[in-house]
Amino acid sequence: MINICGHLRNERRTSGFLDENSPLLVNCCGMQIFQTQDYFLKRENGRLDYQLIYIYKGSGHFFLDGEWTALSSGNIVLFPPSVPQFYSYYARENPEIYWIHFTGSSCEAILNRYSIQNGNIGENMSIKQLFQDIILELQLKKLHYEDVVVDLFYIILSKIHRSFHAALNPVENDFSIDRLIIELNTKYMDTWTISAMADFCKLSSSHFAHSFKRRMDVSPMQYLNALRIEKAKEFLTANTMSVNTVARLVGYEDPLYFSRVFKNSTGIAPHKFYQSFSSSNTPSWFYETTAHT
Repeated sequence: MINICGHLRNERRTSGFLDENSPLLVNCCGMQIFQTQDYFLKRENGRLDYQLIYIYKGSGHFFLDGEWTALSSGNIVLFPPSVPQFYSYYARENPEIYWIHFTGSSCEAILNRYSIQNGNIGENMSIKQLFQDIILELQLKKLHYEDVVVDLFYIILSKIHRSFHAALNPVENDFSIDRLIIELNTKYMDTWTISAMADFCKLSSSHFAHSFKRRMDVSPMQYLNALRIEKAKEFLTANTMSVNTVARLVGYEDPLYFSRVFKNSTGIAPHKFYQSFSSSNTPSWFYETTAHT
């Protein structure tokens, strides 16, 4: 059996710690890998704090709602304070388990916010890594480690919620669209069509367009145009380039068409946008200096 953990305090109690002076506090975090030894835990009175268990590999056996239940890899189990805890792991099932104990005045509200409940989130490597990062922070206790630990735990909760949400909304789990969004944000100046985007995602044009709009709430071309206009604003406000140059930099070969799209989006022509920004951001001392030269 491999048991690696980190603790907030030097003192350790099997009953845990209750601390309501902070909204959220991580008491301890650990991982267990069972290779030759079976394991059974019995806490008739539970603990003072919350416990969240993540079965990354193998399976675990939990006494929940009055009966024993076998949970496979990818499942999480939440034990609130004072709730009896009975569970076991068998070496033959090769379980790899991550757990965290936490307390605080806002725990219930935080768990509700992220919809944390028993369920399957899959074998998520990034969540496993976050648990390992928390363990390391609690072991090394470097400057501001308490803040880092809480921040990492918030990310775990966010990723758990995202996993549950993706299961209910399969289109959000389409990684081809994720890759396209990253690509568009990098190569917004390239020549993109619906067909080119669909080919990138290896989807038919109609299925791609429908999936993209469900995911982003706008059509693919609306998303691309909005992205280009935002980039154009950055160029117009940060440089002294001509409108024609900016148009080409953001992917419009026709400056007149770019100006129409820009005005439709912002309500103002590109050159007037630049003039407006330039005058509003020029310090008064500049005008005083130029008036005397």
